[in-house]
Amino acid sequence: MRLPCAVVLLLVSLLTGCAATRGVRLETGSGEVIAFTPRAADSAPVALDEDEFMLAMGLEGRGVRLPVKAQEAARRLFEMGARGGEYRFDARTRHVTPLESGAHLEVEATETERAMTRAYLEWCERTGRRGDCLQVLVDGVRLEGDGRYALAMALAHGAVLEEMLEAFQDMADPSAMVAAAMWTGTMYLILWTVPEPVSKGLAAVMTATLIAYLGVDTFWSLTTGFARLMEEADRARTFDELRVVGERYGKVMGRNAARAFALLATVAIGNTAAGFAGKVPMLPGSAQASVQAASQAGVVLSAVVEVRAVAVVGEVVTLAVAADAVSATAQGLGGAAVGPVDAKGHDHHIATDKWWEATYNDGPWSPKFQEVFDQAGMSLNDPANIVRVAGHKGPHPEEYHQRILDRLQGAMRGCGTMLRCRDALTEELKRLALQIGTPGTRLNALVTRRE
Repeated sequence: MRLPCAVVLLLVSLLTGCAATRGVRLETGSGEVIAFTPRAADSAPVALDEDEFMLAMGLEGRGVRLPVKAQEAARRLFEMGARGGEYRFDARTRHVTPLESGAHLEVEATETERAMTRAYLEWCERTGRRGDCLQVLVDGVRLEGDGRYALAMALAHGAVLEEMLEAFQDMADPSAMVAAAMWTGTMYLILWTVPEPVSKGLAAVMTATLIAYLGVDTFWSLTTGFARLMEEADRARTFDELRVVGERYGKVMGRNAARAFALLATVAIGNTAAGFAGKVPMLPGSAQASVQAASQAGVVLSAVVEVRAVAVVGEVVTLAVAADAVSATAQGLGGAAVGPVDAKGHDHHIATDKWWEATYNDGPWSPKFQEVFDQAGMSLNDPANIVRVAGHKGPHPEEYHQRILDRLQGAMRGCGTMLRCRDALTEELKRLALQIGTPGTRLNALVTRRE
């Protein structure tokens, strides 16, 4: 007799209570709590085109050591307990004995189960793969439990799944690579289906990065939508019904979100929180994701490894982070760029870090500069943004700030990844520093008021 195994995850929530609107809270560990509502205008998933997605997937795939059992590897990756098991019931003694891990009772599949399995194997064959291509069958016969969810996830990815197969085509076993990515993504989303979920370690870093790539609203839709996918997949009696479940979820994801999710799931395979975070700056779309990390999650994406835990209660996402990982956008820095003449030399911020609120002279300017720096994962207080200027006198006119903004935006146009944006920004800041510190240049005249 086979009995379901109850799974109990004991979680300690970082937040209590409910919220009427979706918001973000940051807890820095020092007792400070920063709460804000992400800007809806910045909430669209980062656009990843097919070529850059496939190139990145191929590069990431070649660095992965494929697990023998994709489901078990994904479960261990996120430190999840066993989600089910099979038990032997002795009718005479009334004792229930769990089978050893990986062991299964010999249970004859029903005709409905066999028909679903045949349709699944035919689907694998049609997509150019043989046998149990996603490693979802129990005893090579039954499609049930988490295996159904993983298959529905693969069906949800639609054309993106074909892009993944093409990206992995030079690998020894492209199907196994796709299976590992789908199982990693599936087990990650299962984490969010328990009441008041909390993710830690790698899952927390992956969550903060997903929010950066997708925005809070899309992230929310994916996690709540996956709970519905599980319910509908459990009720499906045919492969076609399961396909409908997956395709419905695919519409919730959209192609850009599906690509971002698949990419981050692939990066996560066999990785650690630090290893995952270290790869983010080199991923396609990471520059725009870095901007969204500041506005959507309130964190600096280049410091995403400092996200220790993420909790969801009601419609509020709470991130436990180190103080230096909190973005300037979330901190809501204020101030004014005013100062006396400094003949000996003043440490001048090329892109101002002190103009966050005042609206005169087309201000505030600091949020505009911070958005540029966010693409590179840099702070306005980065040493590259500071130059010593003799005779410095503020405040600086609108012309100065507009010139600096135009130069920085022009230098970073099309940089794509955080790493390339950082290089481009740093080089342009060096050129600007030289001009600002040289008497006789227009920029020097603007910061010393020698007009």
